[in-house]
Amino acid sequence: MRIRTFAAAVAVTGLALAACGSDGDGGDGGAAGASASASASTGGRANPDATVTIGAVLEPTSLDITRTSGIAVGQILLNNVYEGLVKRDQKGVVSPALATSWKISPDGRTYTFTLAGNAAFHDGAPVRAADVVWSLNQAIAPASTNPYASDLAAIAAVSSPDPRTVVLTLKDRDSGLLFHLTGPPGVVVRQGATGLAGHPDGTGPFRFDSWRRGDSITLVRNDAYRGPKATVARVVFRYLADANAQNNAVRTGQVDVGVISDNDLVDAYRGNPKFVVAEGTTTDKFTLAFNQDRGPLADVRVRHAIRQGIDKDGLIKVLGAGTRIGSPVPPLDPWYSDLTSIDRYDPASARRLLAQAGHGGGLRLGLTIPNIYPPSIGDYVASQLREIGVTVEVRRVEFPAWLTGVYTKHDYDLSIVDHAEARDLAFYVKPGYYFGDRSPQARELATAGASAASDADRDTALRGLARRYSEDAIADWLLLGKARQVARAGVTGYPTDDVSAIYDLSKIEVAKS
Repeated sequence: MRIRTFAAAVAVTGLALAACGSDGDGGDGGAAGASASASASTGGRANPDATVTIGAVLEPTSLDITRTSGIAVGQILLNNVYEGLVKRDQKGVVSPALATSWKISPDGRTYTFTLAGNAAFHDGAPVRAADVVWSLNQAIAPASTNPYASDLAAIAAVSSPDPRTVVLTLKDRDSGLLFHLTGPPGVVVRQGATGLAGHPDGTGPFRFDSWRRGDSITLVRNDAYRGPKATVARVVFRYLADANAQNNAVRTGQVDVGVISDNDLVDAYRGNPKFVVAEGTTTDKFTLAFNQDRGPLADVRVRHAIRQGIDKDGLIKVLGAGTRIGSPVPPLDPWYSDLTSIDRYDPASARRLLAQAGHGGGLRLGLTIPNIYPPSIGDYVASQLREIGVTVEVRRVEFPAWLTGVYTKHDYDLSIVDHAEARDLAFYVKPGYYFGDRSPQARELATAGASAASDADRDTALRGLARRYSEDAIADWLLLGKARQVARAGVTGYPTDDVSAIYDLSKIEVAKS
């Protein structure tokens, strides 16, 4: 599972995230216009010596992308410092990276990759097929410490018949393999690499420079990169968890691109020629998890009642941004369908369901939520549930404590967190997941989606799986976040869609003053 954190409100822009184990308002014309502006070129007037400072929210706990859970580390390092055989863009399209091409056998169980002949690590060592084999074998080993090892569970063996060829042999067909290889488990490091927690050594267009813990991480352009060179010399991720501090840093020029969530604060930038407001789509599913192994939440009627007792449109209004989705599938995923008609807001029906489940006299539950989120989210949910007879005790904890208590030990009744990753549907049927669908039908649909021989068959199976999750009320999806950034005029090329998992720095430009 991957989970993202979020800035001061639901506008979970690409720099406000964290993670544990995975869209936005795609029809927003304003977002499209802003995206075009953000990706525009400076028309040959770019300053190649520029430093760009990006306001981020959640600082990584480690820079070892092969061992660290969380979108926070992947966001800054993936495709910038580290690369895999393949990469993906903001829309999820897979393209070559360290591999220049690949072939898939007719039965879908053998993938043969041809490596680029001029790729090198930042320390100057050439990339060899042996490095790829070692990296992927580390990820899939029985004792793997890679938190996303399950993404590559279909791989039975990794081999190299010659120095520029890597062959993946699968146990079963996996329709999501190429996409999974674009994420953290697909990252290639030098054979036998150590010390990555404090000094990453990758192959990407940027090199790691420094980490001032509690303040910032700095990357510098890799002038030896085999492909197009980055268009700025240096990028600084500056960590500002407080919404007002983030806003002040943008307004005063301390950061060039920042997270501004509050609508009133954002409105102050609109129409100001010194700034650009950029909005885009995301895969940030703000999720209310139910612990089905604890007391009354084992009863599907109680779970449906809670879902029907929360007015999502009201929460979106409180937060100032977001979209209802009704399932854990955002519109950026190919198998999205609108499931918002399931468990619509209906407090009268919610009270009836609770009475039928034997809780007509009231029910008490705890709600654990990381304190990186606005207090208004937990307060709103507690207030809504109070109206249907459910008393909620809100417990705000540090994010590491949430990871230990909720995600690992399953010590919670209800919990709210932002599930950020794209295409993370299969996590919810994994044994031991902190919440999930226990039904054999769900597992069958997940297997059918993974083993599908065509995209159409995959999408049909996974649409059915998403519906099963919603009809089983395994969780409630409160809203889908919108990516929102405010940038200094003259800074272009920064990503605007799905910016939390991967934040491509390579095309950012700064106009010469």
